Amino acid sequence: MEGEALLQEALAAGAVTAFEWDVRTGLSWRSGNAAQILGFDPQQTLTATGFLARVHPDDRARFKALVHGVRPDSPSYAVTFRFIRPDGREVWLEEASRAEFDAAGRHVRLKGLTLDITERKRAEEHQGLLIAELDHRVKNVLARVAVVAMYTRQGSNSMEEFVQALDGRIQSMADAHALLSQSRWHGVGLADLVHRQLAPYATSANTTIGGPDITLTAAATEAVAMVLQELVTNAVKYGALSTPEGRVSVSWDRRPSADAAASLMIAWRETGGPPIAAPTQSGYGTSLIRDLIPHELGGTVDLVLASDGVCCRIEIPLERG
Repeated sequence: MEGEALLQEALAAGAVTAFEWDVRTGLSWRSGNAAQILGFDPQQTLTATGFLARVHPDDRARFKALVHGVRPDSPSYAVTFRFIRPDGREVWLEEASRAEFDAAGRHVRLKGLTLDITERKRAEEHQGLLIAELDHRVKNVLARVAVVAMYTRQGSNSMEEFVQALDGRIQSMADAHALLSQSRWHGVGLADLVHRQLAPYATSANTTIGGPDITLTAAATEAVAMVLQELVTNAVKYGALSTPEGRVSVSWDRRPSADAAASLMIAWRETGGPPIAAPTQSGYGTSLIRDLIPHELGGTVDLVLASDGVCCRIEIPLERG
């Protein structure tokens, strides 16, 4: 009796049920924990026919073929299948069985162990979803890098200029991804993003950054990071960050709306820099600033290249909640 109790405890701890099926009588026996795993009344006898009826329809034919396919020279099988409990819950089971035969080679008994692997299967499915999502994101990043490289090359006058511009744009994307990774892609605080993009050039004397606590989605983080990088690069080359007297102000606020989703208003303002001459044609950086937010986020961008300093106002719709 003590040995039987220890066996039942071991089976329960491992979420394993032991079973035996008498082929001649159709009667079956299962260990005490089977009722808990399979979801039936402990006082109820689960027959082989009743068990088979609850095997998932998509797995039933394969399962039945294995059970009836045993023979003296191939008495064992292992199978993974879905089982629908009486309460409607679907569980994954892994069964290893061995058949016994009489002297005439007739199948008389089947013994085996059934393991509940539902949690393992769910973990595998979740991992599969994560891998698919990672694959999707990697493809998007590579596609974006390819586009950035193409347009950067078209707008560069030398290989040195191309390498420098491309490196800055890719580094900006990498910084945004680093912030997203830290938050497990749940979103990034706008303040963190602005500080990260301005970090190589900002000091307490030449920049003013401020606004309420707002978290951007992954898509908004990537788009705003690219726009900020172009504004920063332009300010370092030609604008307020190219001279000690220059100042950059980045502020933002939430604009509530009773009829629609609230909007995020971001204002970039440069003062104290050298006079800016209006460009004769729009380069890739300027086009990216004006077009990326409307295209990817459905927002608006008002970029003014005034002689006394660049002013850029960005409006992005925020998701409700």
